[in-house]
Amino acid sequence: MRRPRLRARLVVALPLLTIAVFFVLLIYSLVRLALTQHDMRLEAPHNNLLWVISQAQTSSLRLAGAVGQTALGTLEPGALARHHQVLVSRLALMDEGPQLRQLQALGYAGRLRDFRQDLPELARLLDRLRPGQVAVAAEIDALLAPLQQTLTQAATQAMVAEWDDLGDKLEASRAGLRQVIFFLVGLLLAGAALSVHLLQATRRARRQAYLLSRAKAFSERIVSSSAEAIIAIDLARRCTVCNEAAERLFGRPAHAVVGAPLQLVAPLFDVATVVRAMDRALAGELAVLHDQPFFRSADAPPRYLELRCAPIHSGTQIVGAIVMSFDTTEQRAAQREIAMHRDHLEELVQARTRELDAALARERQAAELYRNFGAMISHQFRTPLAIVDSALQRLMRHGGRLSEDEIRERSGRARDAVARLIGLIESTLDAARLDAGHMAVHGRVCQLAELAADACEQQRQQTPERQIVLDVPADGCPPVFCDPVQTDHILGNLLSNAARYAPPGTPLQVSLRRSGARVECAVGNHGALAEGVDPALLFERYYRGSDSRGHPGVGIGLYMARSLARLQGGELALQADTPGMVTFVLALPVADAATPAPPAPRLESAA
Repeated sequence: MRRPRLRARLVVALPLLTIAVFFVLLIYSLVRLALTQHDMRLEAPHNNLLWVISQAQTSSLRLAGAVGQTALGTLEPGALARHHQVLVSRLALMDEGPQLRQLQALGYAGRLRDFRQDLPELARLLDRLRPGQVAVAAEIDALLAPLQQTLTQAATQAMVAEWDDLGDKLEASRAGLRQVIFFLVGLLLAGAALSVHLLQATRRARRQAYLLSRAKAFSERIVSSSAEAIIAIDLARRCTVCNEAAERLFGRPAHAVVGAPLQLVAPLFDVATVVRAMDRALAGELAVLHDQPFFRSADAPPRYLELRCAPIHSGTQIVGAIVMSFDTTEQRAAQREIAMHRDHLEELVQARTRELDAALARERQAAELYRNFGAMISHQFRTPLAIVDSALQRLMRHGGRLSEDEIRERSGRARDAVARLIGLIESTLDAARLDAGHMAVHGRVCQLAELAADACEQQRQQTPERQIVLDVPADGCPPVFCDPVQTDHILGNLLSNAARYAPPGTPLQVSLRRSGARVECAVGNHGALAEGVDPALLFERYYRGSDSRGHPGVGIGLYMARSLARLQGGELALQADTPGMVTFVLALPVADAATPAPPAPRLESAA
């Protein structure tokens, strides 16, 4: 009695112990890998310190060179002050945060602090320095020489410390990886043991479940034999038992069917599906058939039965089968009605869900649009404003000492920045007018070749260094129906974009051709779209690709160009079959095929 209990406990305890070992090894491996990964990360302060030291050393050398040029009288005004300010800012970076802690650890913080105390003397000497004053320049070089030597030594010590730290981390990581590999082998062994145990347990469970299900099914049929329609058959398929419920269901008395072939009880038992179920039951299997149609007479409506066929055992032999019939007509009708109602509810829920998803998507899109627009406007407006502010501050501080040419140059920069800011505002307002439907289109018959030639000439004036090649068919192109002002705006935008993103020294290609009822103008430049730029989003409002950094704009030029083209009954698209080129194609309707006033399509709102 004790041995079976002990064996049962071992059967349960061993898998649990294996699982516990598995999880312990797994957790320890994950923790060790996390620690190894953490140890392998390079500390940012080392790299920052080396960068700051190198920048400070470079600034000191440039300041020393500027001192020599000033003494020789070859340095432009203001350059010496800029080099001095750069050096002071680089030294300030080393006096705070992790850089200061690293310098303290290396023992150079005190030396640099001593030099910072000499900064007022350095500033005084720089103010005294004039062309030809070699003695003052020598004093400045004497002040800068200790700093340069200290920075060189500090950089060397920081690099050596970083190499030593990296070597320690690599050695610790190797040890950690060896431990992880050892525990992974343990995980594999524990997993293999668990797999074998689970396979054996699954086989035993399935066999026991099968035996239990057979015994349970047989017992349920015996218990419910008096309440359901039950027919028993022998191996020859002759009816041996027919209870009263079967008599009422099939309309045949028991004395007329007992001993007769099963097909005489009802035509249902001659159906191929039911015959195969009987064969399975006589072979020792349980067979269940759902929703089998049954007609008591030719003009009677069908009824639906659920048939359960189970073998009858006598010891180890099968002596027959028992067929239990359940009338499921009303259940089927109720299920059909419930299914129809459920489908209707599902359709309603799906429709409402689609509406809510669409509303949520629109809300998210609007929020993302406004967020991107605000960030882009803030960035694009800040640059020209910073240029204007810088130029004005320079004029205010040093106006009396600046030459007329320098004043004219800085004033010109400020005016260019103001013009750029006005252009950004006008582009934003044009997009708002376009969305509000306030952009008027006055169509008339025009020569697209002439409009393209004018746009190319305007672009040549703006970028004289860029070659523009205009290709017009020898037999010319038919006139188009368009608004010449808006068409000039579209072509100008395409040429400006092509000139902005084309590689230096490459020409712009402009070609005209007829395509069916439209005349196409293709504007292309050499190169390719930058990696990560989605062609499908090029015409979206405020979309700017990764290659647009450093170029002014708010990302509405192509959106407005396509919208204006569609307002005129045309189209603007990106041509994808020109390798090595980025080509945009403007298509406008031919004048003889265009209506006098083509209807303006509805534009997408910004919300």
